Amino acid sequence: MKQITRIAAACFAAAAAGLLSLNAVAADAQKKPDGVSAATKQAPAEKPDAISGATKKRESHSGAIKLTETAEGQKLLREMVRDFIYTGDTVFDGHKVKGGRQMFAIGTADLNTPEVITAELTPDYNEATGKFVFYGTTAKDSGKILRASRSGTGLSVAWVKQLRPNELKNYGWNYYDSYGISFKGDLKVYRGRDLTGDEAHDRPILDHLSHVMDRGLTTIKEWSLIWKFSPTLKGKALQDAKDREIRDFLTYEDVYEVIPTSMIVIDYFARPLMVNPNNAFVYKQYAINSNEKGFNLLKSKGYKAALRDTNCANVMLEPERSRYTFFDQRYPRTSPMNLLNRLSAYKNKAVFGSAKPANGAKPTADGLKIVENQYNNKGQMSTKAEVDQAVKAAEGKKKTYFWVDESKRASMPDRYMVTYTGRDSNGKAYRVDLPNWNRWFVLHPNNVCGIATRQTIEFNK
Repeated sequence: MKQITRIAAACFAAAAAGLLSLNAVAADAQKKPDGVSAATKQAPAEKPDAISGATKKRESHSGAIKLTETAEGQKLLREMVRDFIYTGDTVFDGHKVKGGRQMFAIGTADLNTPEVITAELTPDYNEATGKFVFYGTTAKDSGKILRASRSGTGLSVAWVKQLRPNELKNYGWNYYDSYGISFKGDLKVYRGRDLTGDEAHDRPILDHLSHVMDRGLTTIKEWSLIWKFSPTLKGKALQDAKDREIRDFLTYEDVYEVIPTSMIVIDYFARPLMVNPNNAFVYKQYAINSNEKGFNLLKSKGYKAALRDTNCANVMLEPERSRYTFFDQRYPRTSPMNLLNRLSAYKNKAVFGSAKPANGAKPTADGLKIVENQYNNKGQMSTKAEVDQAVKAAEGKKKTYFWVDESKRASMPDRYMVTYTGRDSNGKAYRVDLPNWNRWFVLHPNNVCGIATRQTIEFNK
């Protein structure tokens, strides 16, 4: 249940935050929504409280390599979102249905009353601007969307890919492998009443809705047949046919757009080991002793356990890579454009200075500094004797110690060690000595270790 609670909180935090502080509006149930064809005005910004501030705190500890810090990384982060929610085209009764539609959770509110709905949205990504628009349709005069447009608070939206099929069976509902997005967005609603019959007024709306229909309506199997026109129609005749269909469609459906203003991206497939003084006593299986006679790292139980649970390394290796097909829809796994390959290349450049370093490559000075700062106490090491003395003096207290075991070879994971102390679930003081696996995996090329697992896109900055 703890795992379920954590991922649910991470993926739906934006939806909850957006519903906690909503401004009431003076309107009765019969009041007509204002300006539904234009972006709604957002409520005045409020000073962030301790809850909203937690997002930034989590981001700062989520990885050494933050995509938000470079233009290349920002673009990659946006395209990561596109690949998250990408679906390929399908065929229904012999007719092509465009891909892209996904089910989202949407938080709305009106008169300080929060509401949550689930709705299908189709993303439209503009590569030139790096911005998204999400299109949706709802039954004519649907209360929640219209009330949200009236309130001026916008929407909070969340989508999460929860579990891979093999995890259901083999990994005990391991929600830490999930990934997803949550975002706040402005809302535009288009209704039949917005079309007045005045050509000068209606033309921009009709032209825009024609694009929306091309992108959104065609992702629904039945409605894709509605938006299908004879190839003999050209120019004005085709425009007139589309105009008629739009006007007719708006007699029974409303069309709305969600324009993200900020988006939290959670990519737990890049997750390192999550060991700390609160839980280290349950992770003793990661321990190794490379000085043992006949020791073979790749066959050792500690290495196998650490690799299994270090998503960022395991996801790039077989057999796990063959199971991780979610990012292979737009580009095959062999393509340099495949999302995982691009992330691996980005990590390689950040740590090794090259997108394709050779096996055994050494990190650059700047790359090593990034890794040491994030995963190895900024390179400030103790000796085993110093750690032994400190642990004895502070028995049972939650502490983390970083030290070098000079008796181990430099190439071995247990050369650099982390000692965790605290008390277990029964109140018994414990000490757990583990290799600094996160440091070790990040300092190996061709994986996604080190990539931050929680990052925020600010679209208006």
